[in-house]
Amino acid sequence: MTLYLCLSTIYEMQKEMKLNKRIIPFLLGVYLSVLLSIIPSVAVSGVQNESLTESAYISSEVSIPLRDQPFYDELLTRADAWLHTPIAEVVGTNPRDTLLNFYAVMADIGLLIDEISAKYQTKPGLFWDRNALVEMEKAEALFDSAVKALDGSLFPRGVRKYLKDEAAIQLKHVLDYAFYSSRTSIDIPNYFELDPRTEGKIKEVKYWRLPGTSIVLTNSIEDNPSNEDYFFSAETVASASEMYDQIRHFNPELKGNPFVTDTFYNDFIHTPGHLFPPKWYLNLEPGFRTFIETEVFFGEPIFQLLLAAVSVALFLLISVFLFSRLIKSLRNQAISSNAWTKDTTAWHRALLILPLVPLAKITEIFIDEYLNFTGLPLVVFTISFEIVYFTLFVLFVFLLFEAIGRSVSELFVKVSGRQEVWNLLRTTNRVMPLCRISAGIVSIFLIYRMLIQLGLSPTLVLALSTVPGLAIGLGASKLLSNLFAGLSLQTDRPVRVGEFCGIGDDLGFITKIGLRSVELQTATGIITIPNAVAEESIVTNYSRNQLESSSLVLQCLEIRLDIDFEIIFGPDHINDLLMLVRRYVTQLECFAKPIVTVELIPGGHTTLVCIGTIDAQSWIQYLSIKESITVRLNQLISQVSKSHFTLSVSYETSDAQLLIVPSLVEEIVNGISEFQLKACRLMEISEFSYDFKCHTFAQCDSYNYFKDCINSINLALLTKLAENEIVIPYPTAIEIQKDGG
Repeated sequence: MTLYLCLSTIYEMQKEMKLNKRIIPFLLGVYLSVLLSIIPSVAVSGVQNESLTESAYISSEVSIPLRDQPFYDELLTRADAWLHTPIAEVVGTNPRDTLLNFYAVMADIGLLIDEISAKYQTKPGLFWDRNALVEMEKAEALFDSAVKALDGSLFPRGVRKYLKDEAAIQLKHVLDYAFYSSRTSIDIPNYFELDPRTEGKIKEVKYWRLPGTSIVLTNSIEDNPSNEDYFFSAETVASASEMYDQIRHFNPELKGNPFVTDTFYNDFIHTPGHLFPPKWYLNLEPGFRTFIETEVFFGEPIFQLLLAAVSVALFLLISVFLFSRLIKSLRNQAISSNAWTKDTTAWHRALLILPLVPLAKITEIFIDEYLNFTGLPLVVFTISFEIVYFTLFVLFVFLLFEAIGRSVSELFVKVSGRQEVWNLLRTTNRVMPLCRISAGIVSIFLIYRMLIQLGLSPTLVLALSTVPGLAIGLGASKLLSNLFAGLSLQTDRPVRVGEFCGIGDDLGFITKIGLRSVELQTATGIITIPNAVAEESIVTNYSRNQLESSSLVLQCLEIRLDIDFEIIFGPDHINDLLMLVRRYVTQLECFAKPIVTVELIPGGHTTLVCIGTIDAQSWIQYLSIKESITVRLNQLISQVSKSHFTLSVSYETSDAQLLIVPSLVEEIVNGISEFQLKACRLMEISEFSYDFKCHTFAQCDSYNYFKDCINSINLALLTKLAENEIVIPYPTAIEIQKDGG
């Protein structure tokens, strides 16, 4: 299952980061190397397999009792001293001090466990009273002192404490057997004895082996090169379980001998609690206790397995509940677009994960220390929960820094006094990358700690740190280039969140500038542009950047309208059009700092150009403003075109009639509100008529009203011309008459 989860994670990383496919086999190899590096520290490797070889052969020699060994009197003295004044250190500067201190202390602990339990077990109550707890605490401290004499550097850090406790008790049993089955007098040196095989080496390694066993004491400690005290070697500690398995069936034969603790290990692994089981457990009916202490799985009894299953199930239920709430929150993020509530949502997510971090560690400690898991189940469970613990910790760190970043951004905006959404988005865009980088640094440290806890050496961890470099070589170089380009965009700030920009051929609002990409909201959707591409593209910022960085963000709007080539626009048309357009745009509240002009295109065409800034925070607002202005400008062009017209009269019109035509037109035009006749001149004598060029000017705010006025002018002209017997010629009819004549 663990392998499946790791492979799934690697696949998702490959899919998300778009790494080269060759990185999957590499990461798989890294995982296997981590797994294989843990196994030797759990299953003893490289240990001398000569454990108790001398005692394995049948010999006619009689075993020398412990009381006849040369160190027995000193052992009695040390045991009494440790029992009454336990203030010294177990480790000594020679093998004799360390070995005798350790054996005496462990024997005293076995005696104390039995005495304290028997002394307070009969008192009323389900739990130990205060006096019992004080004495138990002293015994636990004495046990910790003994455990310090063991070099557990071959154990993974995550399980080192628990395995050292187990190894200390196992070594005590092995020493019981060794001291009572030795057929030779054991002379434990109290001076430095150099191994002749180390002569000529730069650093001499000094150690001593207990005769007939593979128990070695040495002052060569990997974690402390300057050490001078003697410890049970790392190999001895790692092989304690194997040595105990070889002699465990001899323990009953040693029962009753001085210093022998024949049930120490069995009591330790079969009962909850650390050294002392709970009082309520000891008061259970003996037959029931025998049943629940039955070993069913890798030496673990029913009671421990049942409680472990309940605790793990409880942890999983709480995790499923909280993660379901977290997933629901992530799904609701797409629905909610309120920028001011994102900090509350981020804190909610962080608080959902926060309880799981201590809960994972509490579950691990409960099963390891209270239920006393041992052996392979202890290693598997502890390592699994260490991975879970650090994984949850990393997730919590990212969510925590996300919440901190959004809260800090909102605080900055509120302090600045300009609480606009665009200002919050811009501030968040600056703060969040720093928070995410900080979260990444903390997470790297946590991952480093996890690898150390799992038993990897610092050298191997440093070797694994070359993975990012390899990933870059295999395909993550683009990710790195986007990262540096993102930092460049954040530093140079050619664009900012909320501005209306063109990046290459794409036009839209900047909604996000991340470490990897820029999000551009166009009219059709959101475009994600890699930072490296954005940096290399031509960026047109249509937002008017003010002198103050916190001023309102405006978008530049440029409208260019080509006037229909069929309409002849002269100087008077252009002047009227510019006057009307400038009057219109200056009255618009949404259109700031307008610039209006016309461009004369070669070939006789004319283009109206209108440039200004608008306050639009979305494409809907932008297009709505642009649409309304464009429609009105087209109406003004049509209005100017229709305000200039030609009034043609026939050749039969008398001079007197010709003279009154301008006055007739002036009377009609000036009689209509918002209309003014600027000129009515006989500008042309065409083939069929006299042509008066009428120049009117209308300042109508409604295009429909303007068309109604034109309709009224035309009707009035027809009436006036008829009253004055002025005829409007019909060229088609004249042509027919001429052709017929």
